[in-house]
Amino acid sequence: MFDKNNFQFDSNIKGNHNVVDNDMNVDINMNSSNGMGPSMSCSPVQEKCIHKTIVHEVPHVCPIHTRIINHHVFKHIYRPQYTCSEENVVSNVQCGSCSQFR
Repeated sequence: MFDKNNFQFDSNIKGNHNVVDNDMNVDINMNSSNGMGPSMSCSPVQEKCIHKTIVHEVPHVCPIHTRIINHHVFKHIYRPQYTCSEENVVSNVQCGSCSQFR
């Protein structure tokens, strides 16, 4: 006969988002009424349901384009550049002619 006072059930669940480690220690002491061995009685099956959440990372490509526009500004400045020129003007003074020296 099943003695529910001698039934011990310890369960420790450890997990890290991907793996669940479940340790169970069950100690059942079953004695028959005549002392010859365990009693063959049907007991309902106990079901333990564990829900695990598994996170999967799915990478998605999000294209980002950077356009650089360079603005060139030409600032015109004016500064004087001094130059110098020289001219020679020739003048002929005639005092007579060579024919007077003959």
